[in-house]
Amino acid sequence: MHTSPTIRFMIYFVITLGAILSLACAAVPHFTTGFTLHLGVLFSGLLPYLVYGVFINLVRGGSLLTVGALLLGIDLVVKIPERFLDYDGYANGLIFIAPILTALVLMIVLGILARRDNLWRGIRNHQVPPAKPPGQDATD
Repeated sequence: MHTSPTIRFMIYFVITLGAILSLACAAVPHFTTGFTLHLGVLFSGLLPYLVYGVFINLVRGGSLLTVGALLLGIDLVVKIPERFLDYDGYANGLIFIAPILTALVLMIVLGILARRDNLWRGIRNHQVPPAKPPGQDATD
């Protein structure tokens, strides 16, 4: 899908910020070794941005950027308190569950938007096949 360079830059910027936030949450300070990297936290945190990146060429730029801003906002609301304000070793599991649920909701929302955009593009370009008259067989 054709988008302006500014919108495309902002979409990639959302993905980059999400990846940095996921890495910051996965790198936990340890009193003897410096930092410990929790791979489960990293991979579950990157999952919504992977789903978001899949839909870059399927959804119009403005819609995708709006969904990306909401994704980043939800991610910040979940991860900042969980990692930086009330860190307890991720005992309650919210850092794992929230990104997975977010990715599932994101797949549904972006799938609906992609279907809407592709349908609109087909109608606009007159690529919708004509309907057959009621008396014709479907095998013709």
